[in-house]
Amino acid sequence: MLPDRLSNLAGVLKARSNGQARVTGISIDSRTVKAGDLFVALKGVRNGHDYIQSARDRGAVAALVSEPQQVLPEIFVDDTVIALMVLARHFRDGFKHPVIAITGSQGKTSTRGFVSSILRQSATHSGHPDILETEGNYNNDLGLPLTAARLREDHAYAVFELGASKAGDIELLAAAIRPNYSVLLNARVAHLEGFGTLSAIVKEKGQIIDYTSPTGAVILNSDEPAFELWKQRAADRKILSFGRQNADVSWKPIGKERVEIILFSDRIKVTLPTLGQHFMENAAAAAAVCHVAGVSVIDIASGLESASIEPRRMTPIRVNDLLVVDDTYNSSPQAVRAAIDWLSEQAGDRLLIMGGLAELGDSAESEMRRLGEYAKSSGLTQLITVGSAEAVAAGFGAGATHFEILDTFFSDFLGLKYLKGTVVVKGSHSERMDGVVKFLTRNKGA
Repeated sequence: MLPDRLSNLAGVLKARSNGQARVTGISIDSRTVKAGDLFVALKGVRNGHDYIQSARDRGAVAALVSEPQQVLPEIFVDDTVIALMVLARHFRDGFKHPVIAITGSQGKTSTRGFVSSILRQSATHSGHPDILETEGNYNNDLGLPLTAARLREDHAYAVFELGASKAGDIELLAAAIRPNYSVLLNARVAHLEGFGTLSAIVKEKGQIIDYTSPTGAVILNSDEPAFELWKQRAADRKILSFGRQNADVSWKPIGKERVEIILFSDRIKVTLPTLGQHFMENAAAAAAVCHVAGVSVIDIASGLESASIEPRRMTPIRVNDLLVVDDTYNSSPQAVRAAIDWLSEQAGDRLLIMGGLAELGDSAESEMRRLGEYAKSSGLTQLITVGSAEAVAAGFGAGATHFEILDTFFSDFLGLKYLKGTVVVKGSHSERMDGVVKFLTRNKGA
């Protein structure tokens, strides 16, 4: 773990170096370099080697390079991305406390938020100052090593979120951090451009099981069609299931934001900081993995209620007589259905405003049309779509309005002053749907 000498890190990489700098952190962005960092020069749209001087000016003490520069003390390797992952494995090797990894097609970030909140409660009681968790969207082959570089001996736990956009991603990440406990939430139709089929996604997500410690545990969703397949893959590893029923840890809604989690002989009733039953499922998954990691029921309940879920995930915003629910961080067909399910249960006027879904490949139009049909069959009578979501409007039929360009919606939508009740705004991050939320809250509140 860091801090460490440059020569020691070079030894881990079996590479040559030309200095004894003391490295305290790692950065891949010259704009965010901190004093003591090792700057990793990546080759992409821009060549990171061109920014080593900038990194030095901001306090970098060394560079990891594949092109000798002689601006800073250097470690020279053939491929800096591969070297970064090797360092991640090295940092993980030095960490002796429990490591938890979470993957799935949807719900990873909110589950990670619940898990981290619970573990912070436990860490406080055990005398540790904090835990380590993935921040933001640092869940890929670049983000995970940067997270691992922040591991310190006084962290009570480490929580990693593992994302995948193509075959092989989960294996690469899981092999680097080798979790003691893993959570496999689901496998859904998402990132089809990188996988091709749902069965390929099921297989890929299951890679996390293979790299979970044989003496640890795997947390599986018993409501998933792939449950039995993943259960077989776990072999002799301990398995803990969560689900609506017939699970080790079951859950049931007892209100819009309240859920009862049945944890073996204990029953926990908590109010969650977000809306929707899919978040209740994620809370149950968090309770299950924290339970098997030895956390008390009291800390589990307290952690769930005090969790800080990242913004734009079914986040309620009250503006006068209108409740705007911001669910614009990202989206998949299943996440849209979950949002529709929640909206359909609300009283009064209900409106879904939806942008397109990214990374669905050749099935994009048919998937979005089916979502429109699902919204109609769920009892919704109003739908607004923007951008690439025209197929959703087509599937919905009468009652749907489509705006080709988001700016046209901003200028031509005339019904804002009449809006009341509940509006859910949904769509992939690339569709700029967060701008719709800002538009509604700013102008409705004016």
